[in-house]
Amino acid sequence: MEFTFLGTGAAEQYPGLWCTCEYCTKARKMGGRNIRHTSSGHFAGDCLIDFPPETFTQGERYGVDLLASRLLLVTHSHEDHFYPQLLYWRYRPKEAADMSEEEKFKRGYSRQQELPTLYIYGNQCTYHTLADHFNGQDLEDFAIKFIVPELYQEYECNGVRFVPMEASHIDRGSSKGLIYIVEAQGKTFLYASDSGPYTERTRKCIAAHKFDAVIMEQTFGNADKGNYHMDWDHAMEAMEFFKDAGIWKNKERIYWTHMSPHKTPPHSELEKLLEGTPITPAYDGLKIEI
Repeated sequence: MEFTFLGTGAAEQYPGLWCTCEYCTKARKMGGRNIRHTSSGHFAGDCLIDFPPETFTQGERYGVDLLASRLLLVTHSHEDHFYPQLLYWRYRPKEAADMSEEEKFKRGYSRQQELPTLYIYGNQCTYHTLADHFNGQDLEDFAIKFIVPELYQEYECNGVRFVPMEASHIDRGSSKGLIYIVEAQGKTFLYASDSGPYTERTRKCIAAHKFDAVIMEQTFGNADKGNYHMDWDHAMEAMEFFKDAGIWKNKERIYWTHMSPHKTPPHSELEKLLEGTPITPAYDGLKIEI
């Protein structure tokens, strides 16, 4: 199964949009893999995890066809992970199917053709963000179905099985984000962006599965900013947890994503720091076979 990292940066991106700190300055100067946009992924041909503002730009840049998308798993409603305006351009009311081409263009609908239904799974905050942005319009007119899943229950959609788990990362108010165990095409991976250190129940759920790969956040590097994101020490502890829990089908394969310049080193330096470990720092456009 192919997985494409459409973006591997945190909300401020890498380099930070308005920042001239040491790491941001280095990244601008070096370019290439040191430049990171907001995090999301594409897998199994027609599935997405998270939907930031750069999704389509990154898809075009890396040769990913997003028009075929049938499943979108959303971790939480923060704008760097879920940007509903891009979904608004799917609008085409049901009655358009009976209109002439001339009439459809006259009405100015955002799309002129049928699309496969996009099934979106996310927490209650994500649903309200979408519903508010669409101002109560029928999701069917956007070829969208939204499901708020129950935590730690297995779901199946278009041949993909997944288990949503609670993150430590706060979404809005007291609501927390989601991370996912995903199985597709005979392969299983963990996608844990904006997780923070794993809760005890989430650890138990992870430990009950076997994985071909883990894709996880390592946001803050050597900056200790609490438990709402992983830093270097949290990520290294998670690596040991995976090993001790015996989660691997074969060899250890960990990919870091959602990296902030405050204070994760630029990619060129990070690669060297991680030599000899089972950790690969992902970069925008990286395609892996799971």
